Amino acid sequence: MPEKSTLSGHEQKRRWHQITLTSLGLMLLAAVLLAAQGLHQATPPTATQLDDPKFVSQIKTFIEQLVAEDEFSGAVLVAKDGQPIFQGAYGLASRAYQVPNRIDTKFNLGSMNKMFTAVAIAQLAAAGKLAYDDPIAKHLPAYPNQKVAKQVTIHHLLTHTSGLTDFFNAKFMDASRAKFREVADFLPLFVEESLLFTPGAEWRYSNSNFIVLGLIVEAVSGENYFNYVQKHIYQPAGMLNTDAYEMDRDTPNLAIGYTRSPEGEIRNNLFEHVIKGGPAGGGFSTVQDLWRFAQALKSHKLLSAQETEIITTGKVDVPGRPDAFYAYGFFDEKFHGHRRFGHGGGFTGINAKLDIYPDLGYVVVVMANLDPPAADRVADRIGKLLAGVTIPQPIPLASAKLANYANTYAVQGGGPGLEILVDRGRLWLIIGPDRHKLLPLSEAEFFDADFEDIRFHFQFDKQGKATAFTLTGTGPQPEKFVVVPREVVYPKAITLPVSQLANYVNTYERKGSGVGFKSVEIVLEQKALWLLDDNGRHKFQPLSETEFFDEFSTGVHLHFQLNEKGQATALSIKGLGPELDNEIFVVKN
Repeated sequence: MPEKSTLSGHEQKRRWHQITLTSLGLMLLAAVLLAAQGLHQATPPTATQLDDPKFVSQIKTFIEQLVAEDEFSGAVLVAKDGQPIFQGAYGLASRAYQVPNRIDTKFNLGSMNKMFTAVAIAQLAAAGKLAYDDPIAKHLPAYPNQKVAKQVTIHHLLTHTSGLTDFFNAKFMDASRAKFREVADFLPLFVEESLLFTPGAEWRYSNSNFIVLGLIVEAVSGENYFNYVQKHIYQPAGMLNTDAYEMDRDTPNLAIGYTRSPEGEIRNNLFEHVIKGGPAGGGFSTVQDLWRFAQALKSHKLLSAQETEIITTGKVDVPGRPDAFYAYGFFDEKFHGHRRFGHGGGFTGINAKLDIYPDLGYVVVVMANLDPPAADRVADRIGKLLAGVTIPQPIPLASAKLANYANTYAVQGGGPGLEILVDRGRLWLIIGPDRHKLLPLSEAEFFDADFEDIRFHFQFDKQGKATAFTLTGTGPQPEKFVVVPREVVYPKAITLPVSQLANYVNTYERKGSGVGFKSVEIVLEQKALWLLDDNGRHKFQPLSETEFFDEFSTGVHLHFQLNEKGQATALSIKGLGPELDNEIFVVKN
């Protein structure tokens, strides 16, 4: 399944957010803390000359610990200089029938299908059948929105700079998933929407870009998209277990995805995603097939050396991520001083990642049938080991001792509340939809299990109860958080179904002309509404069908106006000051 986010599954790994002042004039958790990219280090570490048995042992130990804590279920493959040095499968493909995952189990790719679509476009470009600066209209003359078709080029589509809205919208949420089986079936979801920005002016991840690219592949090649990628990509690469398998058909050895609710309940994701994937994502593959794809790229079975370089070399900056770029269907970044390219995928019950390290000679493939960051976490740990990053070793602390840290904390002087709790014998920090596992270096110091540079330094009262912690590693200045007094009461959110939340998704333009942002976008991600403005992303929870509050700055509320069908037509934002409190934002025509 392609991501419902403005970011790809690769971007949807757990991110640390630094307390900073946003356009809302509030203390919010914003701006990515890129510990995973090694940006905290003054100089990149030197890659370790790894002894393969020791390296493999470290990988196995880490994965087995995650499996024991039910934080990983899937398959892993690591290859060096064209030869696998580690392959392993863990957890269950079906929890209902207790079927174990295998090394050849088929897992959902999420957005990784975008790499295959980009290769298909590059093959057609190499054959002289299209050019990257061709507008959509040249190859799809009957495209329903000719204004868009004449402005947007293939380059814009490949780099997510087109301005196309994402097809994960109210129309999609209201539709039967069974309707979407061919590439063209997705077009009515977004084709008549206005562009979010002038093509080339911004980077905004949108699955719709690759739907249009799939249609161009069909028009230029004269073949059905699914037949084209089978014939020209999967078969030449030896990818025998890769396809857009339909979920209402029985496919042998295919893993079911599982998602964990905030309360810890495990459910399958069968009713969450499309019946059949396509050019933007949602197909299935195995770790072995993805390794074969990487080998086919590196050996130029699919494209020449020059054409391979074109699609895998970064073209546009990824906002908020220094040293990360988007190429043509591939991410291209520096990770702890070493280049890696590939793509990831993430969705409810789905996480997968392919990382190719050209200077180190390694290929890392991880696929999981659990929520992100199940695969991202493993792939990044392997990358850190490859780069020679020192991994801190936690000490054991009993659950009874961990209970002393559990509480609600807020920035000293006032601000959003953060919860620390104990679950399954571990300490967890809850930030919005994300859960960050905290591991102890001592009774007073913990680190984030995924971002080891981020440290928590606790202070205690005479009874040994934590009263505050100082957060380091998130920026130039440490931040102090103190226990929130019990008399402070936070709003209690109600639950609204995803189908109803989809009614609020849209772009809203400000009617007035005062100071502040001119438009906002409401998107649906991870079963919640997020407001995107000029400077950030803010998660809102429902108090009622018409009123939502900012999860981290609870004094900021959205008030929606709904039509007779329950669809939002306008909104106002309260709690930002008089210059915005009286302004109305209406749905963009």
